[in-house]
Amino acid sequence: MHITKISIQNFRNIREAELLFDKNLNILVGRNAQGKTNLCEAISVCLGGSFRRVRFSQLVPADDPKAEVRIKLFFRDDIQERENVIDYTIRKNNVEITYNGIKMKDAAELYGVLKYVVFIPEHLNLIKGAPELRRDYLDDVALMQTQTHFKKLSRYNKALKQRNNILSVYNDNKKAVVDMLAPWNEVLAAEGINVTYGRLKYFTFLKKCAAELYSELTNGAEKLSMSYQSSAFKTESINFDDVNVLYKKYLAELEKNLDAEMKLHYTLTGVHRDDVSFFVNGMAAREYASQGQIRSIALALKLSEAEIIRRRNKTDPVVILDDILSELDAVRREYILQHIEKSQVFITCCNINELSALTNGKAWNTENGKFTLI
Repeated sequence: MHITKISIQNFRNIREAELLFDKNLNILVGRNAQGKTNLCEAISVCLGGSFRRVRFSQLVPADDPKAEVRIKLFFRDDIQERENVIDYTIRKNNVEITYNGIKMKDAAELYGVLKYVVFIPEHLNLIKGAPELRRDYLDDVALMQTQTHFKKLSRYNKALKQRNNILSVYNDNKKAVVDMLAPWNEVLAAEGINVTYGRLKYFTFLKKCAAELYSELTNGAEKLSMSYQSSAFKTESINFDDVNVLYKKYLAELEKNLDAEMKLHYTLTGVHRDDVSFFVNGMAAREYASQGQIRSIALALKLSEAEIIRRRNKTDPVVILDDILSELDAVRREYILQHIEKSQVFITCCNINELSALTNGKAWNTENGKFTLI
């Protein structure tokens, strides 16, 4: 698949723009805060949500909060050879989305319709940042492949919210709390198993592929390993053949922490508490990794994510590189470009000379939300 065109009105600082994209390489050049990232974000908004993870109300121009936002994204399916259209509108504080003329309830329904990988500077925080960043990342990888994971995760989060509400309100009568928690424990256990399965299904591949790519990035001098910490099962080596055994174990873990949870007013066990750890030559990356090692780990992860899409979907994903190549040395920059050369690529940068080796494709100068073809 590849994106053929985008039309934008009143999206952040982009008042009006229409760009016809190259099938292979597209470069957006300009100083910071001119609109390069905003255009890339407009693409992701149509395909499931902003990679900045902001509310839609934040997408409206800051100086014109009543403006009607409209994005039309056109992309072609290379197998079926048809062009698809996503029409995304924010009107009177409401979002309206259509996909090939069919109304969608939510942009999340379109996540994975077009397979893409985005790499932004914030992804460097995956290694040393908060655990929820790593959980969200694994969920995004799974969601790109199947909407089933989204449904399981949504049901889990709704049940978790209900359970926490009970813990925060009814904390003086243990028997009453136990009775009220019982049905929500059952939902959390059932969907927690499903979410764990969805994460580990792709984590296993990421773990292997990222280790191989990291070794190549460091010329074999360093070894990357990863582990998944499950708060319910205490291991990533989980046998999903006997779901009943897992279900009982999950329930037992939920029930044994009740006294502490009644004091803290929130749930201590479950997939919402899981985490991922990275190790370089056996040393915890979170404590000991250098900036160069962190960049290499993040690169290996994102390239592995693209490889999942290639192998499972038999297609090259669209790749968005937002202000990331300029932060890499020449060796890493060349490495990542070699590994995505068959994909349609969008690159933002401040200095086009950094990409002088790239001779094909299209480039736009970006200034004050306007794009001029170079």
